[in-house]
Order: sequence, then C-alpha cells, then structure tokens
Amino acid sequence: MAPAKGAPGAAAAVPPAARLRVAFVDTARILRDSAAAKAASRKLEQTFEPRRRKLAELSRRIETLRASLSDGAATMSDDQRLAAQQQLSDLSREFRDDQQAFAEDLNAQRNADVSRILDQANTAVGRVAREKGCEIVFQGAVYVNPRIDITPDVIRALDAAPGTR
Repeated sequence: MAPAKGAPGAAAAVPPAARLRVAFVDTARILRDSAAAKAASRKLEQTFEPRRRKLAELSRRIETLRASLSDGAATMSDDQRLAAQQQLSDLSREFRDDQQAFAEDLNAQRNADVSRILDQANTAVGRVAREKGCEIVFQGAVYVNPRIDITPDVIRALDAAPGTR
C-alpha cells in the first residue's frame, strides 16, 4: 500500500528532481559582516563624529556651569545667580535640541544606508539562489540547517559586486 499524501514516508516517494530547493539567508549577519555594511558604518561614524564631539563639549560646559552655580550660589548676587541660571537653561535647551537633531539625522542616514545595503543584498541573494538552483529563500527562521544557509555566499557576492563599498 502506497503512503497517503502528506504521510511521513511521502517525501521519500518524491523523485529528487521534483523536490523543492530551499535556502536561508541571515540579513542581520549581512548587515553586520559585509564589506558594504562595514564601510557604511565607518562613513557614518566619520560623518557624525564632529557633531558628537560638539555635543560632548556642550555637555561638559553644562556640567561645569551647573557645578559652579551649585558651589557659588551662596556667594553670588541675585543678578549673577539669575544670569547663571538663565545661561544654564539656554545651554541645556541648546543641548537638548542639538541632541535630538543629531539622533534624527543619524537614524535617517543609518536607515538610508541599511535600505541601500539590503537592496544590494537582495540582488545578490537572487543571483546566488539562481546559481544554486533554489526555488525559495527564507530570511527568518527559528532553526536553520547550515547546509541550506547561503549567507556566506551572499556576503561574498555582495562584497565582490562593484559599487557596494
């Protein structure tokens, strides 16, 4: 008696040529390990480093002013104390605004970089999948047999492609 459709032995009855070829790709690993991702990360760091240093300096100025206001408040005149408090308030507002703009700009650039790299990676995935004769490639899974993981091949293809660094 032949196994019923969907029965445990049914897969063994399917000829090898008719089996579905499945692969897996780890996009997080591509975004971490590919040359394009590393280059984008370095460029992002270099681009935003001057603004990060400016924020750090502004933070130091605020802390210095806060400490001097705290330590010398008793010896300051009311006008001096009010002026120092106003200066602290202005610096704090400037810091908060600059920090928010920095975070928004950094996230926007990071998202643009990730989108560009994923577009390039998807092209590489398609190329690798066709070369390996895969019918379907999954990006998320609870468990993946390393035998079907094409991530290293995709990273190599992505790194070899012109204009991805």
